[in-house]
Amino acid sequence: MLNIIEFLPDATLVIDKDKKVTAWNRAVEEMTGMKKADMLGKNDYAIPFYGEKRPMLIDLVFEDEEKVKKFYDIVRKKDNTLYAEGFVPMVREGKGAYFWGIASPLLDDEGNVIGAVESVRDITEQKKVQEALRESEKKYRNIFENAVEGIFQSTPEGRFINANPAMAQMFGFSSPEEMIKSITSIDYQYYENPERRAEFKRLIDIHGIVEGFQLQAFRKDGSKIWISENVRAVRDEEGNLLYYEGTVEDITKQKHIEDELRYSEAVYRTIFENTGTPMVIINEDMTIVLCNREWVKLSGYSKEETEGKKSCMEFIHKEDLKRVCDYHYRRRKEPADVPRQYEFRYIDRYGNTYNMINTVAMIQGTMVSVAAQLNITDIKSAEETLRYTTEKLRKALTGTIQAMSLTVETRDPYTAGHQRRVANLARTIAKEMGLSNDTVDNIRMAGSIHDIGKISIPAELLAKPTRLIDIEMSLIKVHSQSGYDILKDVDLPYPIAKIVLQHHERLDGSGYPQGLKGDQILLESKIIAVADVVEATASHRPYRPARGIDAALTEIEKNKGILYDPEVVEACLKLFREKGFSFE
Repeated sequence: MLNIIEFLPDATLVIDKDKKVTAWNRAVEEMTGMKKADMLGKNDYAIPFYGEKRPMLIDLVFEDEEKVKKFYDIVRKKDNTLYAEGFVPMVREGKGAYFWGIASPLLDDEGNVIGAVESVRDITEQKKVQEALRESEKKYRNIFENAVEGIFQSTPEGRFINANPAMAQMFGFSSPEEMIKSITSIDYQYYENPERRAEFKRLIDIHGIVEGFQLQAFRKDGSKIWISENVRAVRDEEGNLLYYEGTVEDITKQKHIEDELRYSEAVYRTIFENTGTPMVIINEDMTIVLCNREWVKLSGYSKEETEGKKSCMEFIHKEDLKRVCDYHYRRRKEPADVPRQYEFRYIDRYGNTYNMINTVAMIQGTMVSVAAQLNITDIKSAEETLRYTTEKLRKALTGTIQAMSLTVETRDPYTAGHQRRVANLARTIAKEMGLSNDTVDNIRMAGSIHDIGKISIPAELLAKPTRLIDIEMSLIKVHSQSGYDILKDVDLPYPIAKIVLQHHERLDGSGYPQGLKGDQILLESKIIAVADVVEATASHRPYRPARGIDAALTEIEKNKGILYDPEVVEACLKLFREKGFSFE
């Protein structure tokens, strides 16, 4: 037996009834560094492998089991044979190791104890593997239990072996156990389309793996969901199918979004193709990606000739090309500073030129632009005709105004040129105040005929060389109302009749004919009133000599804010005193 011990892989030693070593194999030498020759026949065999004060397992074989447990992690005793496992320090190598050991008594034929034997095996690596397996299983179980995707295993016949909580929840079950118990197999009854399920089985049988397979399934309550499966067949070394394993993802929301996107795309495509406005979609390098039917009609090119082949710049007049290109490239960097709508000239396949309004929008998150192009050639032509007609009417109106002004002045030679000078001063005051060009021009026209009502006054009153009496002054004051009555029914582009009516009104209500105050008086009338007073005061009259421009300016300055508008007075004073204005 002693020879057999020598060849055992486990570290083995034997003691007799006096606890002297009778056998000590090579494995013990390798493990402890203690030579067999030094140990045979001795009972002092405290091996450093076990630590200086830790008793050998063989010493405890006859001891109480509870006493043994304080030295080892796992202890089992049967028929005086002790089995133990645990971590022990290795004094020799300065580190610890996990060992499994067995110690049992040696009996003679009559059952008397004649010795004991102990075998020890280093299971450190085995422990490491077991620990790694436990950690791996723990991680896998953690992933399995907490994955948001459904994870399952099933038999070749389709019976569930395992399922995670996400899988159970996806199909409307309270737990994986309920699902495994309730659904005995992934049968066709759980799928909307049996043909689709059959296709899945065909693919898995051929390829052993199916990825991203989409189909519709029923939940526990009968509702339908869309799922995407990734499944592989697990086989043994001989190729026999063991089971299926895979993941399942609920893609119902994704499917709904896809349906909505398809619907939206169909709607926008219909709008794009059937709108009455030529439209194109342009990519970053200005190539036309899509064009609609109206654009095809406008350009003279077919879709096949255009999409992906033509640049939108080919259709822009060379004189407009630089400006449009600048808009396009700036829009990619500074979209807020680039007009979304602008005019340009479009050239079709045959060289015809059209006036267009281009409305451009960038597709969010891309460098792609959508352009709608409105043909305004007829509108531009009509605008040109209208401008020409309007200019002719303006010239005709100006001529009429001048004729009316001359009519008044021929009846009053002493005030000849008065209306013209008032009109010129009033126009200049209006410009100084920053009023619009149209307002300035209409003030000029109103000033040119502001005294047209004097046609109704006897000429001898107008030329009377002495101061007028009250009744004569009353007749003179009627000229504002008379002027309004003459002009009110004339179709003029501005309320000139009303301006003429109010040009003798004053801020404090002391004017005529209506005694208006403050904001009741038109600004245009306030301007003409100041110009009228300045010109009349500075000029000669039949009943008095000219008082001069200084007296005229003193008059309006003294009554600024009382009779005359302050802003108008300031503008008038600035013209004469700072900018050198003078009557011709």
